[in-house]
Amino acid sequence: MGVQNKITFIAVIILVAIEQIIKVIINNNFLSKKFSIIPPFLYFEPMFNKDYSWINSMLQLGIGKWVHIIIVSAMTILIFLFYLYISKRFGSVKLIDTMFAFLLSGAICSLIDKIFWNGSLDYILLKGFFTFDLKDVYINVFIVLVILSIILNNKVIKQIDDRVFIDFIKYVLRR
Repeated sequence: MGVQNKITFIAVIILVAIEQIIKVIINNNFLSKKFSIIPPFLYFEPMFNKDYSWINSMLQLGIGKWVHIIIVSAMTILIFLFYLYISKRFGSVKLIDTMFAFLLSGAICSLIDKIFWNGSLDYILLKGFFTFDLKDVYINVFIVLVILSIILNNKVIKQIDDRVFIDFIKYVLRR
């Protein structure tokens, strides 16, 4: 594992720790507090989402905790393995490392929410839409970086095609 991979994993640990520390502080001191951040759009309004995922909550699917834990665990492992594969195949690319740091942090935080928080302690209300937390910001930063990479014609992103995914499946099966 290269130095840049180690830095990426340290970044993941730091991002996860920040998100969890914020939740512990909110849970212990500010759970009943509400105030505006940027009125009339953004508010601090903590609440527990016990539906385990945005899709489950929005569509009221009723999918339980353990199904979510299994799905998020599998996705987190695949994200980790895909990052290792991309790093091995293309070498260290700071943008790719940053993207995966945010995605892996979001996935790990989601898993922690389901296992230890029995849902998600969301605390930032976007008026008229939804309440979210830092993990959701991490995942959206990943999405924005992917879009920017495509727009800016990133060399590595351009090389990721069907063949790369087929090779990745072979890579995983060999492990």
